[in-house]
Amino acid sequence: MPEFEEPPASVPDPNEFEREEADIDEHLALRAAFSETLTQHGYPDTLVLAREQAEDVFHDRRLDILDYLKEQSPKSVRALAQELDYDKGVVSRDLQALAQIDVIEYEDTGRAKAPRLKHNHVVVEPVV
Repeated sequence: MPEFEEPPASVPDPNEFEREEADIDEHLALRAAFSETLTQHGYPDTLVLAREQAEDVFHDRRLDILDYLKEQSPKSVRALAQELDYDKGVVSRDLQALAQIDVIEYEDTGRAKAPRLKHNHVVVEPVV
């Protein structure tokens, strides 16, 4: 009679999981439900950011950029920097940080990239 073999150690047991991973999944589900509720109540195309993302990315200069993009459509990063009287390199890095968290996107306008808001609304997830 063949002896029962233990599965290799590299195969994870589906009944075992890391609590931290479960918290992340629960957190993402909560954020998705919050976004869906906003959509149902008249706020479509809403990006819901984690509080930590917002704390790391949003500061006065970047909020100035977002406020400007809400009202204006600059032709390029250089034009945006000139219109706001900020250094182009600083604005470029700010826009990269905002693009990384999906707040802005770029529209190709020939050789230039024109920054645009990607969503109608951006909110930070509830604290509790």
